[in-house]
Amino acid sequence: MEPPLSSKMFAYLTILMLATSAATLVSADPVLPSLKKQAGALLAWKATLSNHSQDSLQSWGNMPSAPCGWRGIRCAAQTTRRHRLVITVVSLRGLKLRGSLESMDFSALSTLTTLDLSHNKIAGSIPSSIGHLRELHALLLHRNQIRGSIPPSIGNLTKLITLRLSNNELVGSVPQEIGNLVTLKGLNLSVNQLEDHIATSIGNLTQLSTLRLDTKALFVS
Repeated sequence: MEPPLSSKMFAYLTILMLATSAATLVSADPVLPSLKKQAGALLAWKATLSNHSQDSLQSWGNMPSAPCGWRGIRCAAQTTRRHRLVITVVSLRGLKLRGSLESMDFSALSTLTTLDLSHNKIAGSIPSSIGHLRELHALLLHRNQIRGSIPPSIGNLTKLITLRLSNNELVGSVPQEIGNLVTLKGLNLSVNQLEDHIATSIGNLTQLSTLRLDTKALFVS
């Protein structure tokens, strides 16, 4: 004996709801860039650097499918994605690199937790696309030649613990969006050409232990 029509309809609607929920979960799950795409993004950025800078990164390009052994690059497994390797650290401190940030594809490097380009000769501005680095814990761009203003998209980096932009040529005001960085413990914007007034949203940064806005460090209790 066939089940009544109402039972069939109920079963159909239940299956439809489950399928819709599954599709929603899949679409909401961010798509991680592949290791190959990340390697390609780094090689494309390297190609825009000066010849001396490219010499400092000679290991980049050897086995482009395996960038985890390149100088200054570290990878980690994403346990939520069957332990798939992704790049998590770019640390190129003090290599006298000449280039800019505008030519770096930050969307392909969205898995970074540390970006350290400090003590180099990076020029140009900080592009708004840096807001793609939502997993970033440390952004270290101090002691370069970076110009322009701090983009409001810096407020997207809500997992930041350390932000150092000191000893550059930054101008303008500190964007109010910096108040979104509620996990920040160290903030150094000193030795720039920023406007004197302080963004009131800095008051939201209750985890700060060190704040440096000029040439003197302020230790926040």
